[in-house]
Amino acid sequence: MTQPQNAIFNEQSQSYHHLEYKFKDDVYLANIQSALQTALCKQTDDINIVVAFGRSATNTLLPDLQLTAFDDFTEIASPHGKKAIASQGDVMFWIHSDNASHTLEQAFHIQSALSKIADNQLDISGFQYHKNRDLIGFVDGTANPKEDARQLASLIPEGQPGAGGSFVLSQKWVHDLASFNAMLVPEQEAVVGRTKEDDIELSGDAMPANSHVSRTDVSGMKIYRRSSPYGNASEHGLYFLAFACEQLRFTTQLQRMYGIPDGVTDRLIDYSDAVTGSYWFAPSQTELDTLMS
Repeated sequence: MTQPQNAIFNEQSQSYHHLEYKFKDDVYLANIQSALQTALCKQTDDINIVVAFGRSATNTLLPDLQLTAFDDFTEIASPHGKKAIASQGDVMFWIHSDNASHTLEQAFHIQSALSKIADNQLDISGFQYHKNRDLIGFVDGTANPKEDARQLASLIPEGQPGAGGSFVLSQKWVHDLASFNAMLVPEQEAVVGRTKEDDIELSGDAMPANSHVSRTDVSGMKIYRRSSPYGNASEHGLYFLAFACEQLRFTTQLQRMYGIPDGVTDRLIDYSDAVTGSYWFAPSQTELDTLMS
């Protein structure tokens, strides 16, 4: 049985760092492999690192996988002009641990290792905020699968191309906290679809059809969210990061958020903009070790 990247599932971390890169033109495969080996050579037991690749990079680095239904991220637009921006990259690193100093030091090391073969597209530090809350004040990831259901939702099953690997979606969302916080709490709860203080899902007539919960809760399409807040006083939001056993689960949820095909949009996109977007494939640890050897 193939071994997944266990760092996907470690939920004990308090600090996070996200790095996304685009390979430079005409870089040799051997140079990419060497840079990746260097990037991961100083990983210690207290550091968790997930490595994932865009479609083009996956085809180059892991040509025998023959993944099905794996596409680049493309821009999505709502009927009202709200957009999920595409910024498809080639390689992504998600670093997390209990120690912010160690997390940042690992990010420094990876940046140094990749600087000659890739251009950095995104460099964000994330953190825990009030016990798993988004900066808008609501608990994030409440509907996440638990225990073994996490693997069922996020890993490609044995016997399929890429078994033990995971499809990944990353987006940098920039929040308009001033506008969101200007609403009374009951209206905020109608936007999200959950109570703010107690994190209870609204039900019956109290649950608007255009709430975030209503638009993203798709039957039989669970994903495993590992997002984290980021930012400072002037720019802040959520680095959305999620894993799934098929890319279709992401595209279906995003289309519903942006009103495709029924024209009903997720009210949360009125208060936050997705300014980046990439799909990735996180190979199994077995495949990754083979690539690194």
